[in-house]
Amino acid sequence: MNNFKNQNSNSHNIQISNLKLEDLDSYLKIEFDAFFEKIKFIFGSNRDAAYNIIKSEITTNIDTGRYYNAIIDGKIVGIVEIVTRENIKSYTRNFRTFVKYLGFFRAVKAFILTFLEAPKIDSKTIYIDNVAVDINSRRKGIAKKMLSFVEDFAKRYRKSVLKLWVPGKNKNAYNLYKKLGFNQLVVRSSWVAERYTGYRDWIYMKKDIL
Repeated sequence: MNNFKNQNSNSHNIQISNLKLEDLDSYLKIEFDAFFEKIKFIFGSNRDAAYNIIKSEITTNIDTGRYYNAIIDGKIVGIVEIVTRENIKSYTRNFRTFVKYLGFFRAVKAFILTFLEAPKIDSKTIYIDNVAVDINSRRKGIAKKMLSFVEDFAKRYRKSVLKLWVPGKNKNAYNLYKKLGFNQLVVRSSWVAERYTGYRDWIYMKKDIL
């Protein structure tokens, strides 16, 4: 999922780096501010339970090369997940953590939904997930910088395709992706998606890396 506004190109002081454990709370604040409707559908309205489960999973999987953040003057201002076939295979999930915070029956639902959420991609593809910018740091070129970093990452690891989903109503994000060379592949409309994410219409986009 992606959630940000249009941004300019003042990105000279933006640094992109692997997420560190000491920065996890700042990372999660941006994620929860941007995607709580999606999170709530999976985990229920107990924000603390959802926070603890996601924090535990990221802590366990922080070395998979999946989580990155944008930093300006030592402060985390943006987040992005770089999902590859390799780090999907190495991703560890613990059902006991879900049960601890949700109880058994809610844990089953949440565990299944998070499993179904994992993208199906081949060895040449990167799926870009959870692109978000801090609400007080928008229009500074942060999203553009993070997407440029993902493209460089793809070239470094010999990936040739970038893919992502974007909400149809998020015109700023869609237009930014188009400007950066992403093309529309599929448009899907579903009440399930609306309940799950808050958006009914979703656009699947792709960029070929030359």
